[in-house]
Amino acid sequence: MTKKFQAKIWRADDLGSAELLRGRFIDYSYDIHTHDKACFALIVRGAIHIKMRGSEFVARAGDLYAIDAEEPHAGWPIDGDGWCLRTLYVELDQLRMMRGEETSSDKDTALSGPIIRDAQLTSLFQKVHRSSEGQGADLKRDEMYSRFIERLFERHTRSGNGGGNPGLKEDRAIRLARDFLERHLTDRVRLTDIASAAGLPPFRLFRAFERATGMSPHTYQRQARIRLATRLIRIGHSLAEIAVAAGFADQAHLTRSFQRSLGVTPGAYRTAFQSR
Repeated sequence: MTKKFQAKIWRADDLGSAELLRGRFIDYSYDIHTHDKACFALIVRGAIHIKMRGSEFVARAGDLYAIDAEEPHAGWPIDGDGWCLRTLYVELDQLRMMRGEETSSDKDTALSGPIIRDAQLTSLFQKVHRSSEGQGADLKRDEMYSRFIERLFERHTRSGNGGGNPGLKEDRAIRLARDFLERHLTDRVRLTDIASAAGLPPFRLFRAFERATGMSPHTYQRQARIRLATRLIRIGHSLAEIAVAAGFADQAHLTRSFQRSLGVTPGAYRTAFQSR
C-alpha cells in the first residue's frame, strides 16, 4: 500500500532558524491551519487545490506559492497522483536582518502571493532548498540565500497585510479572545466563556474573530495546541508529556492532528531538531 505521505523536515539555522520540508503526498488533505512563520512552497510534481481566506486556486508543478504568517489555509489533491513539494517556513524579520535592515513586525510587510510568478525567484528558491538539504559549500549557500532574499524583498512584498480593522473595540476583544484560548488549551471552553473574557456578546465576537483571523475560535484553539506542541518538541519534551500539556486526548491524538496540519509526524519533527 502506498503511503499517504512521505516527508523529510529539517532546520536551517543559517537561514534565520528556518524550517524546510520536502515531501510527497497522495490521497492526503491538509486541515485548515496556520503557521507562525511565512510559508513558501514550490510544487515540483502534481498539483494541489488550496483554499485561503477569500480565494481558492490550484498550484501546479512549477508554481511557487507564498502565504503570510498566521494566514489560514487548507489543501487537498486534485487527483489520485497527489503532489510533491519543497517548503520553506521562515520569519520575514529574520530575512530582513540578513538583508541588513532593521527589524519590524512581520505584519508590516506582506507577501505578494499567493502564487508568485517569477521564474528567477522560483529558480533561486529551488537552489536555496536543495543547497540547505545537501549542506554544500557554506559560502556558495550564503550567496544563494542572499540572492533569494534580495529578489523576494525587491519584487514580492508589500506594505500592510490587508486584513482590515474591525474597530478598536472588536480589535481589543479579538486580542483578549486569542489570549484566553491560548491560556486554556487543555480546557473544554464554550463561546460564552471566550466572549465573557473578551467583553463582547458571543455571536458578535464569533463574527469578528472569524473575520479578523480567518478561523473560528475552535480552529484557532486547535492550531494553538499544535503550535505549543512544536515549541515543546523543539526543547526536548517527550511526546506523551506534550500531548497532555497541549490539550490532546492522548499521544495518538497529537500525532494525528500534527500530521494533518504539518504533513510530518511529531517524531519526524523532533528528529529534525535533534540532528542539528
